[in-house]
Amino acid sequence: MTVENYMANDGKCVTLNISDYLDTSEKPASKNALKFPEEKLEHTNEEIVIQEPTLKCRHLTTLMGFLINFQINCYRLNTSISIVAMVNNTAISSSDATNISSVSCPSNIQEVEKNSRHQVEGEFDWSPEIQGYILGSSFLGYVITQMPGGMMAEKISAKMTIIMGVFISSLCHLISPFASWSSSYFIIAIQFIRGMGQGLIPAASCVLAANWFPIKERGLLNTVMMSGFCAGALLGGVATGALCSSSVLGGWPTVYYIFGALGIIFSIFLQIFLFESPKTHPRITESELKYILLNQELNLSGKRPPIPWRKLLTSVPFYALTVAMTGQFWASTHFVSVHPTFLGTILHYPIQENGLFASVPFVLQTFLALLVSWISGWLNKHQYAGVDRVRKGCNLLFCLGYSLCLLGIYAAGCDKSTSAPFSILAMGSVGLSFAGCMIAAIDMSPTFAGTVMGVSSIISSLSGFIMPILVGVLTNDQQTLEQWNKVFFISIGVTMTSGIIFSLFGSAEVQDWNFPASKDSENCYEKNSKEKMTLEGSLDVKKISTHL
Repeated sequence: MTVENYMANDGKCVTLNISDYLDTSEKPASKNALKFPEEKLEHTNEEIVIQEPTLKCRHLTTLMGFLINFQINCYRLNTSISIVAMVNNTAISSSDATNISSVSCPSNIQEVEKNSRHQVEGEFDWSPEIQGYILGSSFLGYVITQMPGGMMAEKISAKMTIIMGVFISSLCHLISPFASWSSSYFIIAIQFIRGMGQGLIPAASCVLAANWFPIKERGLLNTVMMSGFCAGALLGGVATGALCSSSVLGGWPTVYYIFGALGIIFSIFLQIFLFESPKTHPRITESELKYILLNQELNLSGKRPPIPWRKLLTSVPFYALTVAMTGQFWASTHFVSVHPTFLGTILHYPIQENGLFASVPFVLQTFLALLVSWISGWLNKHQYAGVDRVRKGCNLLFCLGYSLCLLGIYAAGCDKSTSAPFSILAMGSVGLSFAGCMIAAIDMSPTFAGTVMGVSSIISSLSGFIMPILVGVLTNDQQTLEQWNKVFFISIGVTMTSGIIFSLFGSAEVQDWNFPASKDSENCYEKNSKEKMTLEGSLDVKKISTHL
């Protein structure tokens, strides 16, 4: 099918073959899905106006991605907060009393008496080291399946990879109470498998975003999708604290029953409403399909070329991205996994307040993520700053803000009223990275975004495994403010180093190895690119961008 005989500024006619951007081997689910009626276009001598529909399928896909990320962080907060209620810290403190000179900050006697009436000690005598293995095992599983998840998404199906990950992690979450009652080794194994399920998801989501998101909307839509992490942590933390404080079904087990069951239902929901690409969506309009395809680097939803492993693994920007993601993941893990333990054992927050204070920072994180994405998009749109400068700037701001806030927590010591605001600001600053390194994989290589994200995440996700174990080792026999201050300074060092390296050696420009190595493929991609440049250069195409 062609759209032809539109007059360019130079008086020449241009023919756009729409079939070059469509995979004709795929049959649309609806007979109207790929029809391009002429009344949808306003014809003039100098421009084509592609009218955008009111209801957009790419926004529904963004919502699906939001809920997927919501589930991941919700499960993490479920575990990191509920473990405070599951463990009998009094018994552990008594058994280790000979090794502990100062357990934590001084307690207010009246507060302790008030809290003790509403809080029952847990049933497990897990040491801080064992708790570290329980919290870290899921991240180890998360690391192992990152690259397989990206390759499965690119070669087989991003949709099915995501659904598989959601179902496996939800089932493991549902049976976690039974594993806990069995033995500490069993719950560690279940957490490991849960992490393997979740590890399939991020790279597959990256492939989905590359298939669906137009270039100029990519920053905002990707940030909305990734803000599901913030929302999941917020609801997960608040709900976990409330459920653990209740007496229904023993309190903490209800956390796993409710969220595990909802996750299994959600996997069925995804099977019905999630689609691999715009071309396979049965209800997408013709104008939205055109708009998406004409605003992508390449026909990403077609057959992908072989992965250029040699060029990828010798790329300096790729390694800089990996280091940057390591810093981001370390910062996130600090507040998602180990900070609730600091609030409970050092600052003596009761479980319900612990869940609230562990979650409130994610409100600010969501706000900052959306705000900075809108600002960066505006700067890019008006050509005040390129994509590369925007990504590096956002990432460096995150590293600086986070590090300064951790210094504030260190300076606050046992002062809750000062420590709490710095905790909120520290985790909120992580939202700046959503418009920084966390989207750079798609910028660097839209064709191999899943593989880039998967390989980078193998290394960066190790921080989620290392950090809880490191904290467990540092605080195993000395649950003191002094030992926790060491944790804060280690986090500052890791985060600032990652920000500096990404600023110096990173890139958000499309890399040369994004394009296939074979001559035939190069010709195909070159033809694709030239035709799109002809359309956008010779014709004054007015693209109507839609904002959320």
